[in-house]
Amino acid sequence: MPAGLVEITFTLNGREVAVAVDPSRTLLHVLREVLDLTGTKQGCDGEGECGACTVLLDGQAVRSCLTPILKVAGRQVLTVEGLGEPGRLHALQRAFIDHGAVQCGYCTPGMLVSAAALLAREPAPSEAQIVEALAGNLCRCTGYVKIVQAVQASAAELRGEPRPPAGAPPPRPIGGSEVRVDAADKVTGRARYAEDYKMAGMLYAALVRSPHPHARIVSIDVAPALALPGVLHALTAADIPGLNSLEGYSRDEPLLNPPGGSVRMLGDAVGLVIARSPEAAAAGAGAVAVEYEPLPHVYGAREALDEGAPAVHGGGNVLNSYEILYGDLDEAMGQAEEVVETHYFTPFIEHAALERESVLSYVEEVPGGERIVVVAGHQEPHWAQGWISRLLGLPLERVRVITPPTGGAFGGKQDPWPLMAGALAAFHARRPVRLIYSRHESFAASPKRHPYRMDYRVGARRDGRLTGLHLRIVANTGAYDCDGWYIPQYALVAGGGPYRWQAVDGRAWAVYTNGPKAGQMRGFGTPQSTFGRECTLDELAERLGIDPLDLRMQNALAGEEETFLGYRPAETLGYRECLEAVRPHYRRAVEEAGSWNRQADGPWRRGAGVAGMWYRFGKSGSIACHAEAELGLDGAITLFFSAPDYGQGTTTAIGQIAAEALGVDARSLRLVNADTAHTLDSGIQGASRSTYWVGGAVAEAGRALKAHIQRTAAEMLDRPPDSLKVDTDSVVAPGGSVVSLSSVAAEMERIGLRRRLVAAFSPQVDQLLAAGERPEYLPFFVAGAHVAEVEVNLGTGEVRVARVVAAHDVGRVINRQGVEGQIEGAVLMSLGAALMEEYVPGVTRGLADYYLPTFCSMPHIDVIPVEVPSRWGPYGAKGLGEAATLPTAPAVVNAIYHACGARVRELPATPERVLAAIRKERS
Repeated sequence: MPAGLVEITFTLNGREVAVAVDPSRTLLHVLREVLDLTGTKQGCDGEGECGACTVLLDGQAVRSCLTPILKVAGRQVLTVEGLGEPGRLHALQRAFIDHGAVQCGYCTPGMLVSAAALLAREPAPSEAQIVEALAGNLCRCTGYVKIVQAVQASAAELRGEPRPPAGAPPPRPIGGSEVRVDAADKVTGRARYAEDYKMAGMLYAALVRSPHPHARIVSIDVAPALALPGVLHALTAADIPGLNSLEGYSRDEPLLNPPGGSVRMLGDAVGLVIARSPEAAAAGAGAVAVEYEPLPHVYGAREALDEGAPAVHGGGNVLNSYEILYGDLDEAMGQAEEVVETHYFTPFIEHAALERESVLSYVEEVPGGERIVVVAGHQEPHWAQGWISRLLGLPLERVRVITPPTGGAFGGKQDPWPLMAGALAAFHARRPVRLIYSRHESFAASPKRHPYRMDYRVGARRDGRLTGLHLRIVANTGAYDCDGWYIPQYALVAGGGPYRWQAVDGRAWAVYTNGPKAGQMRGFGTPQSTFGRECTLDELAERLGIDPLDLRMQNALAGEEETFLGYRPAETLGYRECLEAVRPHYRRAVEEAGSWNRQADGPWRRGAGVAGMWYRFGKSGSIACHAEAELGLDGAITLFFSAPDYGQGTTTAIGQIAAEALGVDARSLRLVNADTAHTLDSGIQGASRSTYWVGGAVAEAGRALKAHIQRTAAEMLDRPPDSLKVDTDSVVAPGGSVVSLSSVAAEMERIGLRRRLVAAFSPQVDQLLAAGERPEYLPFFVAGAHVAEVEVNLGTGEVRVARVVAAHDVGRVINRQGVEGQIEGAVLMSLGAALMEEYVPGVTRGLADYYLPTFCSMPHIDVIPVEVPSRWGPYGAKGLGEAATLPTAPAVVNAIYHACGARVRELPATPERVLAAIRKERS
């Protein structure tokens, strides 16, 4: 046995195992790196904060990241792989699948094991007991609701109660709750995320990061790192063969900052070390000698605009500005009989996807040479391919990006930086390289949601008709662009909202600071100004003595009206329908809160708040989106598209759309998604565009292939093409004549017909927009409205959210369970932003000091899908995932006010801020 190792024997998933390990290792390391049981995950740097690594040790749920391997000797260990397997699932695994409790799936193994421990000791747990048992397991996707439902259902099954009969399947593929195509792999631990892959001869990369928020790089010396055992390469900007830039995504951001340049934020990268082990790579990164000359820094955007402020990139620190001028504001304000001025503030927010930034990169042989392959969770694989090719100076076809299962994204995994760094490592090492951010690195270096300062001035007549809106927004874009260039426009479009204004004067600025780079986060630039506007409208409603919901309804845009942007929406807009959907819930909540408060004799008071939103999912650039459909020689139909699935269920929903178009069972289809070697570039898929745009392209491809099959089979069966029915494995003619799809494919091959067709989805928007009216972004919007019911402790400022009612115009429900899950998860994420989440530059380092919603934060959530069919989307569908986050925070803050009479103007509404507002109101 090698020196320093000891042999440990224990029982793992019912079988005795013996391993020779370093005694200082944890159980998590042994499971993942020695035994290759990768179902158990790591999400928090071994701090025991996330619960993703939970296993059972002698029947007790423990954090394997905190369990020394020596303590396991002679004991029983159960991981998710031992809970059940395909064909023999545990009741919990079946329930998680049936109830839609699996989204990105990264937290799922830990959830399942924790739930198994609970059910072993408590066969009939109450909801409170489930919440208590799972409170240490974080989930960023689901909102926890369906997880609780799944545990309750599995408990009933294990007690011997009959499973509820499955409802009748919908007559067509869309509209039901089709099981996610990847759910079984995720509940059994078989799904492999980027961090889970291993390759022969794999090396490890670590980054040299700045400890300063702003400094000039005087020199970089890699020699001390190269002198260490196991270190093979130490790369700097001089080792980049192509363009050291993220231009096109992030202006003035290099991959690695060179000597003579400047680091502009904590965690800015200056070097990349490649070694034989993670420990050697980390030691090498620490040994690189970097001489810095510290420079003055600034974290606040308003301070960055002051004369004499430190120059982050040179100049006046303004990345970009935008203005919307509509109508005559002076005239509109002159007609106003009431004017309200408000100021609202939001902080940096961290994505906190449970899967950290993880990249596996390697070189593969292809005809004519080699190709760099990058495997990583990313939202835009084709875009990342382009940046990598420019970085390495390679033709596009010499770079391949593969998106495996991804443990959450929320916009943060649109940043190509980690993939570019991984590709650079493989390019130099010529061997597989694994690059994984620590959780602390992820907090320091990954993009955040932009902090806003918002100054509103709103005018209205006494009868509630809005007149003018004067709006100023300063957005903190941090150290680098990260598409912050577009933030001012998004902020203002959301800032006016789905309302009828006579005039608008809106101006916004994106400002560089030395804070973390701010980029895409669920809602991209719109949750902040939605919060400010909807709280301002509540203040206006009180001043006017008008019910807040009635004020919104009175001024809500209908679909055909001109907006304050100067043009009409080119898609249907269901905002009024959403307000009507929540109206009875709002009335009930207001009445119940008033009744409760009149009888309350303790410190708790109740309140109800309402808020609405619109969110633009229209794209800039080319209208068309492409996908492909192929009939294989084996008779199977394959769809090729690029809409990465990072938990939102796009692959499943798009499979349902394809099945609808082809007239076949969705489970018979092969789906190839987000691999640049096999799929077309379907365009940007952020901003809730996947179902509408890529789904539309897949529907077109499916219909085209179906017609192609029918025409070929018509010749074989001597029947008219439109009389033939395409089935799962055959084509059926009236009277029962049948030809197999494999025979149809063989006939296509024989006569030289293409079996793989490309199709484009291109909404005919020009027929609805007048000449010269085409804006930069297509004017497609989705809308929604939320009602929040809260309880506020007047003595402590504590806020409890009891219920949220969420109505969203989804156009057409494709997957009902998926719609519910997206909204429930969005509500919890927005509750976090409303009440607890705040990233403080230079202070916040990880999950131990960044507070995320847990099971204890879960309110009752009522989801109301509103279906106002789209004009062009596949079978009437629109977008949803990002939009669903917007109304919760303002609804909660409005409810806080109606509970205690105190207005919180800065998020998050922590107990300290709520109590300060209460005391200020009373003083």
